Amino acid sequence: MNNRLVWILLIITFFIAGAAGSYFVMRYFDTNAEVQQQKEDRKEQTQGQDFMTVKLFIPKGGKLEATDISMQRRSKSLSLAEGIMEEFFKKAEKGSYIPENVKLLGIYRDQEQTLYLELSDEIRRNFHGDAFSEYMLLKAIYETLASNLQDFQDLKILIDGKETDTLGGHIQIRHPLRSILGPGSAAESRTS
Repeated sequence: MNNRLVWILLIITFFIAGAAGSYFVMRYFDTNAEVQQQKEDRKEQTQGQDFMTVKLFIPKGGKLEATDISMQRRSKSLSLAEGIMEEFFKKAEKGSYIPENVKLLGIYRDQEQTLYLELSDEIRRNFHGDAFSEYMLLKAIYETLASNLQDFQDLKILIDGKETDTLGGHIQIRHPLRSILGPGSAAESRTS
């Protein structure tokens, strides 16, 4: 009889252990599903907060067209400028004033709040246009940055880390662009 009692107790113990294990496993998966659902809910709630709208000035048909785009929110000004310029150069199309395959190599700032935009040589090699096209491209880059950055004063373009005389042979860019592009720019109107 002792054997029979031991077997009954073992079966009852295994049954209780199995039921308890099943309960904890189901609770774990249920909790995991709840946590996953909460993460998804939070993601949906903050999705609008993770993006921001910026204005790109795209040179088309002899004028600058303002285009609003949504991009990932960035807290630091240089990181924001970098994201804006990456989006700007994605807008390059055949026949547009924006050269194709331009890579952003870096953005730096000095104490006078002048941005240094370092671009790959494709901006020169792939630029095909006259003086007006070159002016519109420089103006578009300048206006895009000036309209989106609060701490922007001026812009200097470097190509492969070096100062360059010109992009297309028409407009001198060895100096900051504000004086070259003239009054009426977004940065100019903000400081007035």
